[in-house]
Amino acid sequence: MIRPKSYLKLRRCRFSLRLTTRAEQSCELRVRDITIHVAMPGSKSSPAPKRRAVIIGGSMSGLFTAAFLRQIGWECDVYERSGVELVGRGAGITTHPELLAALEASGAGTRDLGIEVEKRIALDRNGRITDERPLRQILTSWDRLQRLLRETIDPAHYHLGWAFERVEQDGHGVRVHFNGGRIENADILVGGDGIRSTVRGQVAPELQPAYAGYYIWRGAPNEADLSPKTLKEIFPYFCFYLPPRQEVITYPISGFNNDLRPGHRRYNFIWYRVADAAKLREMNVDENGHQHEFSVPPPLIRKDLVDEMYADARDIMPDAMLDCVMTMKQPFITPIYDFTAPNIVFGRVAMVGDAAANARPHMGFGVAKAGGDAHALANALRDHDDIDTALKAYNAERQPIGNTIVMHSRKLGTHMGVNLRTEEDRRMHELLQDDGAMMDWIAVPNFLDAYR
Repeated sequence: MIRPKSYLKLRRCRFSLRLTTRAEQSCELRVRDITIHVAMPGSKSSPAPKRRAVIIGGSMSGLFTAAFLRQIGWECDVYERSGVELVGRGAGITTHPELLAALEASGAGTRDLGIEVEKRIALDRNGRITDERPLRQILTSWDRLQRLLRETIDPAHYHLGWAFERVEQDGHGVRVHFNGGRIENADILVGGDGIRSTVRGQVAPELQPAYAGYYIWRGAPNEADLSPKTLKEIFPYFCFYLPPRQEVITYPISGFNNDLRPGHRRYNFIWYRVADAAKLREMNVDENGHQHEFSVPPPLIRKDLVDEMYADARDIMPDAMLDCVMTMKQPFITPIYDFTAPNIVFGRVAMVGDAAANARPHMGFGVAKAGGDAHALANALRDHDDIDTALKAYNAERQPIGNTIVMHSRKLGTHMGVNLRTEEDRRMHELLQDDGAMMDWIAVPNFLDAYR
């Protein structure tokens, strides 16, 4: 059926028009041997088939995408390769206005989101405050955001234990293949499976993340395990400690199961350290001697690396921060990578979140970006009847924003003194050696305003 707003252009054709009964309220247009039915206002016709998206990745990007696409009437199924629910997969997350807006717009909401701090402080080696900034900010956790977004999707459309293998596509849609022989057909495929996206690995294997030259030791000790001195001096704040070519940031987050009660919370601990590619490769050998390409799962990190980290912390950390390090149950390593791409759409395949562009974590903006990407994709598909036109519009809007975010994160990363290639890099590095400057630049809200 042609929709009422469609236009039919006939050139040099002989045709006749025969009206049917008023009850049918339609007309039949005969052009030679072709019969075209045109629906008239008020007629009852078969609804257009529902458009469908297959989404790879069951974390923030995939869940945001499903939430926004459902709002515009699409059918969505999310496929996650892990066979178990994604819990405890991350630590603290800094919120931004963009993240709060995306959570509200998606239907996830911001209820009991996290812990609000009122200011930032910077410490010296002796634990004295060197500078401070009033800045109210909500600090949340990966677990809390995952739970909020997970509640927006019908469990019947969230599939665990299915690993993406490959996609075939033509001008009309995609055919998605999974492990075990499962095949799904859809109008589009969305890659929301992170910086090491298997979807992107197939459609654009030449696009690979680049190691930034440093990594993070991370952990989240329980509030109940910290000393009274730590709880008094740093627990209530967003706290900085900046030894040469290093960066330590700490702040409070909820406990497990989003427990916000005093005494049941956690303290997010992030320690940036420099290591060249050879050192990183050596660190990526696990407890069993297996060489990992990118990073080692936390339970398999070698004991000698953890012991070395403890020894280094004893040498340089203020007492309160050393207390955090020594009470972390299972510290883990996150290597820092950059990734940006000239395109984030490949035919009927669209990338969102870290799969589209991955910034260094100095801004704490990864989940906010995922929400923005997903919302923009849904808006483009809502505003354009033609799917391919919509995907081009999405690419035109979000690819430059991804580039901007990555470039900004590199600017903040100059603090570490790694790969300072330009005069601008060196100037920024010098600026960020000041404690106050770091508090003014790292993980602050509204940083994108400067680029608009």
